[in-house]
Amino acid sequence: MKRYDKIILLLLLLVFGAGSYYTFSGALNPYVSFGYADAVARFVQIKGAPVDGTLVPDESGGFTFRMNDLEGGTAIVYHAGEMPPDLMDADNIVVAGRFDGSGNFNAQRILVQCPTRYQAEQAQR
Repeated sequence: MKRYDKIILLLLLLVFGAGSYYTFSGALNPYVSFGYADAVARFVQIKGAPVDGTLVPDESGGFTFRMNDLEGGTAIVYHAGEMPPDLMDADNIVVAGRFDGSGNFNAQRILVQCPTRYQAEQAQR
């Protein structure tokens, strides 16, 4: 291999490695608090519980609700998509997204965790 070929190969490997790191780091985000998410202003995942009675659908097909994180922080969460089934009945949910300029958390994904539902089904068997 010529020296020029080695440099090109090294540059390609560096670009591929940086792209892989950027892609996979988003998938491996740990759960953070609303306070941390607001401070860093980047894509994060927050685990917590929805606050009963705060669900408000909007005319564009999305909805908002208030959520408490695991550290006691509270924020208004907006999601432009369809509401997951049993969202307000869930023990825990995970929202993935970022804060907008108005102080609301814009969730791109919402994952609903409802272990009591599955425990009840197992008890019936």
